[in-house]
Amino acid sequence: MSKVGPMHQWNSAHRSLHAEPLPWALSPAPTAASSPELNADAFRGLQLTPRNLPGRYLFDLEGCTLFDRATETPDYYLARTELSVVHAHASEIARRMGPCPELVEWGAGAMRVIRRLIEETDQPVRYLPIDLSVQHLQAQAAGLQHDYPRLDIQPLVQSPLQAQNLPARHPQASRRMGLLGGAALASVPPEQRLTVLRHMAQALRGGALLATVDQVQEADVLKRAYNDAQGLMARFNQNALLRCRRELNLQGEISGFRHQVSWSPIASMVQLQLISSKAQTWLLGQGEQRTELKLLADEPINTLRSFQWSANALQSEARLAGFSPGPCWQDPQARVALCWLQAPPV
Repeated sequence: MSKVGPMHQWNSAHRSLHAEPLPWALSPAPTAASSPELNADAFRGLQLTPRNLPGRYLFDLEGCTLFDRATETPDYYLARTELSVVHAHASEIARRMGPCPELVEWGAGAMRVIRRLIEETDQPVRYLPIDLSVQHLQAQAAGLQHDYPRLDIQPLVQSPLQAQNLPARHPQASRRMGLLGGAALASVPPEQRLTVLRHMAQALRGGALLATVDQVQEADVLKRAYNDAQGLMARFNQNALLRCRRELNLQGEISGFRHQVSWSPIASMVQLQLISSKAQTWLLGQGEQRTELKLLADEPINTLRSFQWSANALQSEARLAGFSPGPCWQDPQARVALCWLQAPPV
């Protein structure tokens, strides 16, 4: 592990200035799809064949909390391996960032990786964590603010797919540095990757993107990661039905759905599903908008998708998006790669 960096030395001397987390208002600038829009997507998806719920629908406050806990289990290799690679190469990454960067993290989640990079980075001027759940994002950012009271933190509620919607760069920032974690990148469908990377390349002009690639292709490893022995991923998946009951006024039985994970080698995709244990009828909506859904026994509802990739494929697509690929750092088993992508000049 690399030694303690300059940010830690700079920040720790002032840590006693604030004993409690600092309050702030979430930025009204770029926000995610509103709840009505997301609910409309979920409503339409449940009427399709096959039925589906948008993956982002799983990430309300309870869903985010369950997902964070699931990623800490022994079965989920991605978060643990990603963090180990960051620990091993944090000093080199920080040197490439240079002094006084502005840090942007798409899909900030539990904010584990950023903590290690903050310790090494030379006086970052601002951190913009981006994620889907307002409450979860605010809670995670408040904890980070407590530990780093001199760091300017501005949480943004939006999807990682909305990479082009960012506030103007901080006037004191030397460059803008983007972070895209493995789970966030894996959520981007192949047909949208180039567009998302192009938006990121424009948003990060003069800076760079550090993107984590989940390269595992072994079906058993992937299925265990999304069906852990503790059942946390199952609870995370099933929580989507509680959200449907709460926000779509779902009337019907939801306790009999089982969690299932499938792997498609053709699409390089993990698919989470909720399987109906019996034939049943649901009602969605209210009044004239009420819709009847007839579910068959063993009928699946597709939910979260996670797409595997490779460092070489990421670098090739990043070139098309305007990035200049730099080094990639990997764990010894080459399961996870962190790739440096230089953004185009300002």
